[in-house]
Amino acid sequence: MHLKGQLHIHTTHSDGRLTPQQAADVYAAMGFDFIAFTEHDHLLKTSYRKAIEEIRTDLLVFFGVELTVGTKLGYIHVSRIEGDREVLHTFNHPGDYDLTIKQTIQCIDDVARDIQIDAVEITHHGFYTPEYDIEDIIYPKVASDDSHTRLGCGRAWIELDCARNKDSILRAIKEGNYSNCYTRGQAKAAMVLA
Repeated sequence: MHLKGQLHIHTTHSDGRLTPQQAADVYAAMGFDFIAFTEHDHLLKTSYRKAIEEIRTDLLVFFGVELTVGTKLGYIHVSRIEGDREVLHTFNHPGDYDLTIKQTIQCIDDVARDIQIDAVEITHHGFYTPEYDIEDIIYPKVASDDSHTRLGCGRAWIELDCARNKDSILRAIKEGNYSNCYTRGQAKAAMVLA
């Protein structure tokens, strides 16, 4: 089955402006098949899991948390997305940390000693960051929105062919069996820069 998905969404349960239900409605209207909520761990409201469970949608909805992880080079974010049995860890928005590529790779390696890193984002708030879409970063690269507002929804996503269940989706991502997709203007830029 061909699926379109978003792996990085923030709502009013941390620092986003849309409620989980509103975000699900926006992504459903945009033709998405699955979404992952990844609220910041240090801003997380206690009602978060219950709010995710109460969403009314045909979308497959993943529960996740964006972890704040201390490294020798500063704090970084890693999303932890839960399937039924599988868990996906994504090193988020490397462009946010003001590190060189060499330092970024070192930072990913440092984090990977304690947390199984499965993928690295190659976007910054949904905009392609080609400097991280390189072979020296050995992990699968994913595009995502990191949306906090309605305007941030739908800038970048992944598409894949697999069974429509959480564990199949997470396994496909870990194996690199998906495509990164961008809004029309970005798609041209991604093709030119890749």
